[in-house]
Amino acid sequence: MKEINISKNIADLRKRKGITQEQLAGALNISPQAISKWETNTSFPDAQTLPLIAAYFEVSIDYLFYGENYAYNDIYNKVFDKVAEHAQMSMASYEDALKIFAPAHHGISRGNLRGKNTEMHDQPAHISNENGLSLLSGKGYGAIVTRKFFENIDQDTVDFAQKILPVLSEKNNMLVCLAIISMSDISFTEMQEKLNFDESTLRTALNKLIEASIVIEKKSKHKSLGFTYEIYSMYHTCLCILFATLEMQRYSLKGISCCMGYGDYPIQF
Repeated sequence: MKEINISKNIADLRKRKGITQEQLAGALNISPQAISKWETNTSFPDAQTLPLIAAYFEVSIDYLFYGENYAYNDIYNKVFDKVAEHAQMSMASYEDALKIFAPAHHGISRGNLRGKNTEMHDQPAHISNENGLSLLSGKGYGAIVTRKFFENIDQDTVDFAQKILPVLSEKNNMLVCLAIISMSDISFTEMQEKLNFDESTLRTALNKLIEASIVIEKKSKHKSLGFTYEIYSMYHTCLCILFATLEMQRYSLKGISCCMGYGDYPIQF
């Protein structure tokens, strides 16, 4: 393991940039005393400040630790650090995770976009062969499933599916689920406006979903909203993935059957 020397590396970067401790403190919106403590090895920057320092000096966080862009042999750590540069569960972290998925997808399909500075395309890439399947879209979807995964599917999986799929296949029920997923704690009125359903149609669909324990109805803290609705936690992630997969597959059935090609891009580590 290489030696960690944050204090020296920050001091070297500051001097190389030709700025004082006070100027660096002003740029980072912290006290000059904090900079002095870092450089004298009295204290260390916290996890929220490290990305700010790295961005200011235009280096990686690895550089702050090791004085060079230390390359992990373990790609898991490399990917983890890249996504963890952002706030947990932030939009930026999701976007970076999707970008990281792109090289994996292209590797599977032998796509080669190195050196091209382009943006992800709205149309999905879809590949499927004897080893598995993969879907990728710039809209925010990525999945790789190996055929081995299906070896573990048995009657329990079928029983689970039969609890929700028949209900979802009934007219309007899937649209109601999508409306609930798109807006946390959505009210009856908000759903009516979003779906343009009359009261009877919406009530019928909701009753079926509530009876199947897919949707939960609860009293809102705000009296004006009356009742609000959410997807039961057991099914929420499942439905999100199911609907996203159906949407991506719907696009890919238009003839996209291999690597997306031009329009997607690999992330720079």
